[in-house]
Amino acid sequence: MKKMIMRFDVYAVILLALVFVSGCKKYEEPYSSEKEASQIKTWVATMAINKISVDSTSTGLYYITDKVGTVPLVQTGDTVTVQYTGMFLDKTVFDSSTSFTYVHKAEKQRMIPGWEEGIEHLGKGGSATFLIPSAEAYGPLGYSVIPPYTPLLFMISVSDIK
Repeated sequence: MKKMIMRFDVYAVILLALVFVSGCKKYEEPYSSEKEASQIKTWVATMAINKISVDSTSTGLYYITDKVGTVPLVQTGDTVTVQYTGMFLDKTVFDSSTSFTYVHKAEKQRMIPGWEEGIEHLGKGGSATFLIPSAEAYGPLGYSVIPPYTPLLFMISVSDIK
């Protein structure tokens, strides 16, 4: 009788283990550098298919210049007024302004590095779309409504430089 109870216990444990293992799904990280790289690659490929010229920098910033604007271009210390829309790659808007003024690369008013790099390609009246990888934005931690490892799109128009 003891052997029968012991066998039953072993079978019960095995059955429980099988149920547990079969119910487990592989956990997929919702945000990762690999997923981000794939999203960026898809975006760049989509632009190419649509014959939209995309430039890039050594930091991974991609940009589409609609209009360069007048010379001189934005430089460190300039007071810049822009109109912008910030969105995710699915076009969901997370921030926008019709008139935002800031001092470019000011110590106390730093923008994300990708914004600071991209805006220097524009002068007064210039406009562009920037695809900023998370390494040049909010990185592996994210910020507020921006998840970790999230590339960001910014449509920016420079209306004034002083």
